[in-house]
Amino acid sequence: MKYIYSILMLISLLFVGTACENDYRDMVFFTGDAPIYQIGTCDNLTGSVNLYLTKPDGIVVGVDGGDGNYSIVNGDNSIATAVFVKSENGYQRIQVTPKTEGQVVIIVKDGSGNSTSLQITVDERMKLVLYKVKEGIVVTGEVTEEQKTEIMNAFVNTFTVKLGGSYELLPDDEYEMWGGGVLRVRPDDSTIAPMIGQYERVPVLEGEAERAGLLFTYNEEKHLYRAGALPETTRTSLESAQWDLWEDVTEICPVEVPVGCKVYHIERLSQYNYIEKN
Repeated sequence: MKYIYSILMLISLLFVGTACENDYRDMVFFTGDAPIYQIGTCDNLTGSVNLYLTKPDGIVVGVDGGDGNYSIVNGDNSIATAVFVKSENGYQRIQVTPKTEGQVVIIVKDGSGNSTSLQITVDERMKLVLYKVKEGIVVTGEVTEEQKTEIMNAFVNTFTVKLGGSYELLPDDEYEMWGGGVLRVRPDDSTIAPMIGQYERVPVLEGEAERAGLLFTYNEEKHLYRAGALPETTRTSLESAQWDLWEDVTEICPVEVPVGCKVYHIERLSQYNYIEKN
């Protein structure tokens, strides 16, 4: 019985070793000193990279797998180029250099016909584009449903950025995206030339606590956004999400606000361009 068990264990280990070896031979791109394949760890295998014209040296990636007889097929040299550079730690390296904005796919093949691809996206500089996909008005305090409806209707078409519009954040310091920088605002998805403004992180005092706020300045407007739960209430017209930002618009409400009430404008921002339905 013990002999049969040993045989089964040996066969099992043989299959495991074979599977790992096959995986290892698959061609992959990776970043860093060497590829990391261990399951359950933060691997460094990659199929896409973002490059910026402000960093003309681009990036060096490694190639692993295949028979080692590599060749490069460049999709479009006008957007990005890829060339072999000196091998390191036993792995072939490729330097990818940005040329102009756009997207291109670079393919590396080996002598046996195996291949792997790397999608390259080239932007002018590091940026974050947030699309406005949903918005709402929240009224807190003692207010009737009729008054609440009147206030909400009064804000229709008040805000410059409509659903489908976007905010483009270009940080002054690429290592501190939210610290501040240039703000490009497109009021809707058909706008060609954006409005140019600024954004910055500013301290906001809420009671005795100081919190971080995000100030957008554009089109002679100032919008002081904050994230998290609204003060005085735990219910909003929008579900909780990563990019739900709110601002106090009580002072600019077009109609009278009952004493002791507050009016908040909420925008849901997403890195993907879609519009949520109510």
